[in-house]
Amino acid sequence: MEKVSKPEVKTQDTQDAYESYLTRVSDNLFTDPDHPEREPRSRSIVYVPYRGFSEQLQQDCPKITFTDSNSPEVAGAVSAADVIINIARGEEVVEAEIGHPDRNVKLPPESLANTEMVGDLYLQAIETGNTDVQVVHTGRMNNKTIAMATAMPILAEAAGLNEEDVIHTPDAQIRRLVENNHIDIKELMDSVDTDPRMQAMRVGVRALRRIYDTHNVDPDTAGTSELAEALLTEYDNYPRISTSTLMKEQMLKNVAEKLRSEGKSEKEINEVVGKLDEFTDEEPDSVDTVTNFTNSIPMILSNKLIKEGHDADEVGLMSTEQKMKLLAGTEMTVVIVADIAHMPRVMWLADYLMPDNFKLVFVESRTDLDEETLQKSMEREKRSLKLTRNWLPNQMGTRNPAKVGELADKAYWGKDSISNKEINDKLKNTTNLTK
Repeated sequence: MEKVSKPEVKTQDTQDAYESYLTRVSDNLFTDPDHPEREPRSRSIVYVPYRGFSEQLQQDCPKITFTDSNSPEVAGAVSAADVIINIARGEEVVEAEIGHPDRNVKLPPESLANTEMVGDLYLQAIETGNTDVQVVHTGRMNNKTIAMATAMPILAEAAGLNEEDVIHTPDAQIRRLVENNHIDIKELMDSVDTDPRMQAMRVGVRALRRIYDTHNVDPDTAGTSELAEALLTEYDNYPRISTSTLMKEQMLKNVAEKLRSEGKSEKEINEVVGKLDEFTDEEPDSVDTVTNFTNSIPMILSNKLIKEGHDADEVGLMSTEQKMKLLAGTEMTVVIVADIAHMPRVMWLADYLMPDNFKLVFVESRTDLDEETLQKSMEREKRSLKLTRNWLPNQMGTRNPAKVGELADKAYWGKDSISNKEINDKLKNTTNLTK
């Protein structure tokens, strides 16, 4: 196996910072708050750094097997892989495509690089005969946009639309509808706060108040137009399409182009891309890396059980705990793709949340970020990891993905949260809310 003796980076400072960061993560693998009385857990962890790795890093991280992309370890991993997971890295909200008001998201370089790597790994897998490997793209949006997501039914009421129609309506038309509908947002908020029949909608109003606080608008003193403008401004920056959808689309395009460059016929290309489409799942509900995993794990378990012959309808009724119990004795190989700055946190979370019968293979994407951007990204990730390592073991006190997922939903969306559809139905069925 060919080893890279020196990382391919522009500055040694960046690599030193990264190796120190990864070493700290390595020291904290295999923790288990559910069973603190036991010895630390163990599992197979393989890491494929795109930029290479030093001998010192290998020595400092003995719990991790380092290798390169052409190694027997990687070949064996893709041939045995049950699933390849693309861990999303944020999004950039841009002006919507003409004729497609719901397509206002641009993937960042990290997600594009991840997606390209996932497509390459899939092709490697099928070349080895692993033709039914599952692919999962994760990510809906950044957690900073949760307030707008929760307040969406109120925007729908202000515009006189069904909530599901809002994201498919051009921004300019939304603004005209809000102006013409003449809803008094302050009156609506007061009605929700005081009318027991509207108690279920209070989560939406709380979200709306968070939006106004962000925009330094006092809903008790501001006029109707100011309240509407702040809500519309927040909506302008709301991602209306899932990053998971965009990554899946990009992956299918990448794979088709690569096969075409290799001289494959259109029939061959369509067959491969069609099957890849069939075996690809989107995880469209997560808002951070924790929920990337807690939402993906049940999908991966379900897919494995169905492949083993379990009835799909019965699997659909099972809890995550039931699925984990049924598969506890089945070794599974999970290939996880992330970018260099994100990878240490991804590694810790995957080890923490994924069942112990999962062999973990981490493949770093070919993200050619400049050194300044990379340094800033790593610093953000270090801060996030510090918060996560406190939040999960100490505050949640469990690594059970079902319990963590439930607790995360409550933390992000509120313990009394209900779906946007339920809120919207309540709004539609409530009279005398508008002037």
